[in-house]
Amino acid sequence: MADPLEEPRNRIQIERLVGPEHSRKPAPTPSPWYRSRRLQIFAIATSLVLLIGLAVVFLRPPIYRASASLLTTSPPAADHTETIVDPQHVAIQQVLLTGQPLLVETRERLEWEGFLSSLELDPEDLKNMLAVHPTPDTNLVELRAEGPKRDLLAPLVNTWIDVYMATRAREIQATTGATLAALNEQLTALDEKIAAKRRELETFRQRYDIASLERSENDVLARLRGLNETMNQVSEEAVKAKARVEAIREAIAADKPVVPDSEERVLATLVSRAQALREELTALKQRFTPDYIRLNPAYSKIPEQLREVEEKIRKLVSEGQQVVLTQAEQAYASARQAVAETRRQLDEHKQLASEFSTRFAQHETLIKELEQMEARQREFQDRITQLEVKQSAKYPPVEVVERAYRPKNPIRPHYWRDAGWVTAASVGFGLLAVWLAEYLTRQETDSANGAGGETRLTLAGVHVYAKPETSNLLNRVVQDQAILEEASPPPQLETPFPRELSRNELESLLANADLRTRQSIALLLSGLTPDETLRLNATHLDLSQDKLFPPPPHRRALSLAPRLKTWLAASGGAPLVPAAEEELAKLIYLAAVEAGLRGGETITPEAIRHTYLLYIVRQGLKLAELENIAGPMPLTELSAYGRLAPPEATHSLDEIQQIHPCLRI
Repeated sequence: MADPLEEPRNRIQIERLVGPEHSRKPAPTPSPWYRSRRLQIFAIATSLVLLIGLAVVFLRPPIYRASASLLTTSPPAADHTETIVDPQHVAIQQVLLTGQPLLVETRERLEWEGFLSSLELDPEDLKNMLAVHPTPDTNLVELRAEGPKRDLLAPLVNTWIDVYMATRAREIQATTGATLAALNEQLTALDEKIAAKRRELETFRQRYDIASLERSENDVLARLRGLNETMNQVSEEAVKAKARVEAIREAIAADKPVVPDSEERVLATLVSRAQALREELTALKQRFTPDYIRLNPAYSKIPEQLREVEEKIRKLVSEGQQVVLTQAEQAYASARQAVAETRRQLDEHKQLASEFSTRFAQHETLIKELEQMEARQREFQDRITQLEVKQSAKYPPVEVVERAYRPKNPIRPHYWRDAGWVTAASVGFGLLAVWLAEYLTRQETDSANGAGGETRLTLAGVHVYAKPETSNLLNRVVQDQAILEEASPPPQLETPFPRELSRNELESLLANADLRTRQSIALLLSGLTPDETLRLNATHLDLSQDKLFPPPPHRRALSLAPRLKTWLAASGGAPLVPAAEEELAKLIYLAAVEAGLRGGETITPEAIRHTYLLYIVRQGLKLAELENIAGPMPLTELSAYGRLAPPEATHSLDEIQQIHPCLRI
């Protein structure tokens, strides 16, 4: 079926202009092109502008440039690989170099050297000729002089540099020379005093044996500290020795065995032997009578052996007590003697320590005096350094990297380039002049070309001017066209729908699609638009109620199909939707190709949704409730679906099947 929109474009439209032969005037004979009025205007305007422009271009004097380079800071040291860029110094040099006093002195020197006369180039003219250009990211400054006098530029730049260097040297000497000399003289005198004070301090140290600046590290105080530690040790040993004597005496009084350490093992052996004999004798007494034990040679020796062992133990203990007590008393006496000797040495050394403390205090006073003098020395050095830094900030070290030389070629103007621009402009002006002349002198033509009973037809937008012998044919064409237009008026514009998919096509599409494509197709078969499908997420699903709520702004409640619910569960309850409509259309197209469906390019998201809406409408749903599933729809689209609905479309949403057959289990 042909699209009704195509019919108005295919209608024949003819515009016919027909008139009597006597109404036409013979056309005038055209003049040659070289005598045309337009060419004359173009030539005159172009030539005038071209001559004036070329005269202006080629009469301009050539401008030359001479340049020199200055390094405004000292070069980096040998152990430094990077140069420190100081834009502040460069800016200071720009101000100093373009100052009026410097330019006046430069002009005077040029006049004295014979490069200028007294009437040429005042300082303001020199300032316009000269310029200072810093090189980016460096400490280099380029001095430039531009002007038409080629022989003057190089001497001008070099003289400018010489005057600047001389002025700089004079100002440095005038502002900082005297101050630096006075500070250096005071610093020299202070250095001599510091040297004398150091010699005095060294002599004092040697005389009083002060080996260290730390008080506790000198010999006298170190010896005193050692004696105190020794006194503590011997006092502690004396206390321990006295306690040992008292402990031995208490043990002897309590009849406890006390023996030297060397005899303790022997005593332990005898005690063990005596204990064994006692146990053996006790066992014999329990088994035999005393007479039997006395008469038996093997048993009668046991009591005798026990008495011998006990006698040895008594003798060893008696002798050991005397030895141990004697040793303890001797150790205690030695400890008391050590305490007395250490106390005597300590008393003697305290006097020496007192005298050393006095000398060390004098030594510290000398050190403080030296430190004060050294502080003043550093103060003078700082003042000298600050003065030199200020001097360097105002007049940083300057080195002439390159002098100026006589220029060979001009830097401007670019004659031939400007001549080309003038030529192009003159041609443009000529064309503008022709257009303006035609516009101002144009006469109004007869607007009624069809006067005299001419008829106009339009054939496919082309004007056709008919001769008298063809007018009857054209009239018949016009009449036929009018009859056709009256018999078949142009139809109204209808909303074009995408194609409808069959159930078999939908089943094949779902069978050959991956999980994400299946979910997207199922969402479209549930009434969602492609845009709502892309914006759907887990918050819009109610799996417990089997409901689907499309994202804003068109909120509505849709039924969740069983197969769609199963596919959503396979992805964790969250839909796997594409990121863009183009990706959604591509996924559906690839599934159609995989399924072997014809016309895969016509299987679009809109076609799938249109198929679902047709399924709903053909069940007899009220047209007023269609938007509860599809969302807001334009009037033309809604009316188009209304024409596709059956006459008995009186059912509500609850009375129809909202789930597409392809999505049921």
